[in-house]
Amino acid sequence: MNISVMTVSFPLDQETMEEIKQLVAEAEAVDKVDYTSLLNVGELSTSYTKGFCIIAYDDLNDRLVGVLTSIDRIATLDFEWCSVVLPTVRRLGIGERLVIELRRNLEIRGAATDLALLPDSSEAGRQLLRKFGYVFDFAERSMVADAAEVELNSEVTVSQFTDEESEVVRILASAFNETDEDAKELITFNTQTPNRQLLIAKLQGEVIGTLILVDDGEKLWITGLAVHEHARGKGVATYLLNWSKNEANRIGKSSVYLDVETDNDQAFSIYERAGFTTVGNTHFYVKR
Repeated sequence: MNISVMTVSFPLDQETMEEIKQLVAEAEAVDKVDYTSLLNVGELSTSYTKGFCIIAYDDLNDRLVGVLTSIDRIATLDFEWCSVVLPTVRRLGIGERLVIELRRNLEIRGAATDLALLPDSSEAGRQLLRKFGYVFDFAERSMVADAAEVELNSEVTVSQFTDEESEVVRILASAFNETDEDAKELITFNTQTPNRQLLIAKLQGEVIGTLILVDDGEKLWITGLAVHEHARGKGVATYLLNWSKNEANRIGKSSVYLDVETDNDQAFSIYERAGFTTVGNTHFYVKR
């Protein structure tokens, strides 16, 4: 089998997108893994996605047999990447060639960091990452709840972010152990990216929480859920989760997704009580 490997920039053209979706569908059917989310397939054809894609073709059959996507989420040269190879042609070194091309591209672009995403069930993926000097860093579980109309009983109000930067920076920096500058970059990214909404929760006029919603086809993703330290333990997070289910239902989504680190027992308990169930686990690896 003669395999050609090449790097392409975003946005991807329609033909390439269709080929990737076909490969991903075949891999998902075999592996029972949500590669659509891991590879950020819904964002690969948009002009606001930063990063690159590496594709491997079987020249003889003119077929896509491998893909790797590397996303620089907020244009800070911090890349997250994931790859998948067509199940029928695995163990032929295609995954290794994708990673070699990845390393070349990261060097060219002057990457500050890179983080590899791997389904927890992929032993072959773990062996490949170890070969290239990657080590386990942390793990996340993906959780889902149905979009639904939920009765909301609270004085909390949710609205679009406007000019509350200082309050939001304080909440984000505290909740996610970020610097003020990192929090400001997060605000800029989520207010300037078309499929994202930065929302704030207020109680009696005071900003007490944040919520970021990401439109991803039939799914609505929750991220950036944070509550001011003085408002914690009062059901604000649960209110925001239920508010998100309502919003997903209102705009015609079928489900609401979120990710949580596997060692964050407190957050996991809140999400479970709000009706979210685990649908997958992802391991994150860093270059040693």
